Amino acid sequence: MLDERLLEQYAELLGNEGLLEMYETFSDNIRGYVDTLNWLLAQRDEVETRRQAHKLKGACRSVGLRQLARTMESVEREAWTWEQVEPQIKEWVAELPIHQAQLRRWLSARGIE
Repeated sequence: MLDERLLEQYAELLGNEGLLEMYETFSDNIRGYVDTLNWLLAQRDEVETRRQAHKLKGACRSVGLRQLARTMESVEREAWTWEQVEPQIKEWVAELPIHQAQLRRWLSARGIE
């Protein structure tokens, strides 16, 4: 689930404070991104849904959540129908807290809190 190698590189480059700042920025913004994505799904706006998926992909990659980023990359780039993508996004939203908890545990294990 986590790109630990990337996180280790960030820790070396940015230090613990910088890494914690990245995580906090992600945590502060992710709910709004998800709310926007859900609204776009309800509107059935494909172009903007793909743009929002791009934002979510980048946000997830920035904190090492590669599995979540891959899902958003497929929403952004691949062909899909609303009947296909809606359950995929609902599952993604449901799994987000699990991935965030894993990231928090990883940070905590390194004394980054």
